[in-house]
Amino acid sequence: MTEPTGDPDREPDPRQPPAYGQYAAGGPPPASPPVPPDALRPGGWSGGSGRPGGGVSVGQAFSWAWSSFARSAGPWIGATVVVGAIALAAAVLLTPDFRAIVENYDEPNAITEAVTAGASVLDVLLGALLAVVEIVVGSLLAHGALVATRRGRAVFGDFFAVRNLGGIVVLGLINGALTFVLAFIPFLGGLLRLVIGFFLAASLFFAIDRGQDALAAIRSSVALVSRNPGVVLLTLVVAIALLFVGALLLVVGTLVTVPLAILTGAFVYRRLVGEQPVAPV
Repeated sequence: MTEPTGDPDREPDPRQPPAYGQYAAGGPPPASPPVPPDALRPGGWSGGSGRPGGGVSVGQAFSWAWSSFARSAGPWIGATVVVGAIALAAAVLLTPDFRAIVENYDEPNAITEAVTAGASVLDVLLGALLAVVEIVVGSLLAHGALVATRRGRAVFGDFFAVRNLGGIVVLGLINGALTFVLAFIPFLGGLLRLVIGFFLAASLFFAIDRGQDALAAIRSSVALVSRNPGVVLLTLVVAIALLFVGALLLVVGTLVTVPLAILTGAFVYRRLVGEQPVAPV
């Protein structure tokens, strides 16, 4: 490897992606170029060769996620605890049914009555607000996962070195608006929510990693998923399975499975946009 010359007049290589660490100390990151169409093709690399054209293995993504998590378990567990505490507090405040369960945990009849009662417009509005909070708070873990794909691991501060907060908030507001509108469409609304969520699966990664505004991130996500529906669907299935297993194991399980699910998704995203995740260190 050629050592840097230290020449201040030397122009930086525009093809070299910026390192996350350089943003933590100072000003905003430079504007990222649009995603080239070729980067949105199916595939990425074959094995670890770094050559375009190979398939993306979700199994390899999970293996990488496990190795990366194992090498930085402390920061991941700490960040997950912080994010989980905020999400739980928001759920208690903004979800009447959940609040009823927490407040009446020893009175089954009261819980049943609260859960079976019809949702009011205010309940739906609060649910939409919760959806906004979930996107914004969840983005903290996505920050750490994207750093890990560039450095092989994440430290605690990486989760809170927030990039493009405006784009993330707008994405959350769009998510909340969709949640509110679709809640009034029986059955079909839930189905549409799943379909929309599928095509927007990578939008948060694009907003953070490329600094794109919400609409550009949505377009990039739709393009990426449309060209790679199989691998994206399999990644989501693996993530949901991990979250389900974590829920069965209660708090201890989620402290492991939540990071694994997000790291797996970040690895697949990085490969699908034509970049190579760094080996865990």
